[in-house]
Amino acid sequence: MTTEAKLSTRQRNLLTMLNLLQQDSSQSAKDLSTQTGLSIVSINKLLDVLDNKQLITNGFLNTPGRRAKTYQLRADAGKLGIIQLIENNGKIQITYFLCDLLGQVYLRKEAAKSLDSLDYLLDFIKNMAAKDQPDKIIVGIPGVELNALLQISDVQSLQGINLSAAITTATGIDSSIVNDVNASTYGANEKSSSENITVGIYFPKSFGPGVGIVINNHLLHGADGLTGEIQFGTVSSENKTQEIIQHLQNIISLLNPNLVIAYVEKLNLSDTEISHIKQTIDRKLPLHQNYSLNFDHNFENDYLTGLIAIGRRQFLRERVLN
Repeated sequence: MTTEAKLSTRQRNLLTMLNLLQQDSSQSAKDLSTQTGLSIVSINKLLDVLDNKQLITNGFLNTPGRRAKTYQLRADAGKLGIIQLIENNGKIQITYFLCDLLGQVYLRKEAAKSLDSLDYLLDFIKNMAAKDQPDKIIVGIPGVELNALLQISDVQSLQGINLSAAITTATGIDSSIVNDVNASTYGANEKSSSENITVGIYFPKSFGPGVGIVINNHLLHGADGLTGEIQFGTVSSENKTQEIIQHLQNIISLLNPNLVIAYVEKLNLSDTEISHIKQTIDRKLPLHQNYSLNFDHNFENDYLTGLIAIGRRQFLRERVLN
C-alpha cells in the first residue's frame, strides 16, 4: 500500500478534500479553499478529478444575490459489506450489514448460529455478498492482525489465519480486518468535530478488555500493531470495579485524553458502582481537569459507525490512488 510519504501532492490534496466532504454534507469551492489553503483554481481542478472518478455530486445553495454551487460525497459511489463479530453470552455473534458510503444501511442479517469455524464464517460472508455485491468488505474482530495473520484472537478457530486473504479468495472482493475496540473508538470519535485524543476501553463479559486510541482523527496502532492490548499490562484484580478503576487511572494519567469512553454495558454495573468509579478516579487524579469520562456510549453502535468510517476512508483512498 502507498504510504502517506509516497503520495503525490495532488493525491494528498484529493484525500484532504474527500475527508472534508465526509465531515460536511455540502460545501462550496470557497469553503474548501478556506479550509485547505488552496486557491479556488486549484480546488476546481481537484473537484473535476473527483467528479470524473464519480466520487462527488453537486447542488446549489441560494445566497443573497446568487446561487453558490456546492459539492458533497456521493453516497452511491460505492457499497460496503460490514461484518461485525461481537461477544454475546460467551459466544461470538456474526452480523452482516450492507451500506452506502454515508452509512445508510440497506441490509442487516445476523448469522443463524454463533461463530464456530472459519468455514462457517466464510460461507456466511460469501452468501451475503452474493446477494448484492459490495465493493469492499470490512471485518471487525475481537483480536489483532499481525503480519497478515490473526495472532491474538478471542476466536480460537481464527487464530493464525490470514482472514482478509481468505475472505477475498472466497468472495473475489477486497477485504480488510479491523480490531473491534479500534473501530468503536474511531466511531465514537467520528461524532466529534474537534481534533482531540479519544480513548475507548471495552469490557466484554467473558473475555479480557481492550483499548482503542484515536489522536487527532488517526488510530494509534503502535510499533508492533499491539497498541490497546492491555491484557499484557500489570492490572490484575478479583474485583471488576477495582480492575476498571485501575485501567482508567492508567489511561488518564498516561495519555491525558480529552475523552475516555468506558464500554461496560456487558457487565451490568449498577448506577452506584459507576458513580463509585467516577468519584474514585476524580480523587486519585486531582490534577486532571479537562477530560470527560463517559459510560453512556453503546459499544455496538460505535463499533458499526467506526467500521463504516474506516471502510469508507479505505475505499476512497483506493479510488484516488488507482
